[in-house]
Amino acid sequence: MGKLAAFAIIAVVVLIAGVGSLVYRASTSPAYVQVSIANYAFNPSDLTVKAGTAVRWVNFDSVGHTVTFGGHDDMGSGMDSGLMGHMGTFTTTFAEPGVYEYHCDPHPSMTAVVIVS
Repeated sequence: MGKLAAFAIIAVVVLIAGVGSLVYRASTSPAYVQVSIANYAFNPSDLTVKAGTAVRWVNFDSVGHTVTFGGHDDMGSGMDSGLMGHMGTFTTTFAEPGVYEYHCDPHPSMTAVVIVS
């Protein structure tokens, strides 16, 4: 009876340890990749992500900025965040591979690119 009890205790401990690692295992992939807007610049200015990745921009400057897709020749023709104030955010998911250039409408020297593979 002693060996059976010891086996039962060991089996329960192993089961709990195994289930615990399944239940409490946290995801290691973030929900999004962040781009900071600070000092009139996008950081990183060149970002490479896989298709299906969400990218979130956060404006740390005290002035308003936009995240506007399309080159300077076609300003305003693509996706646009609208004017984001201090700590404003904009998030989008890149479903298709490609090169996505963007800029800030009020500050045309602020440019960056997202490369989706």
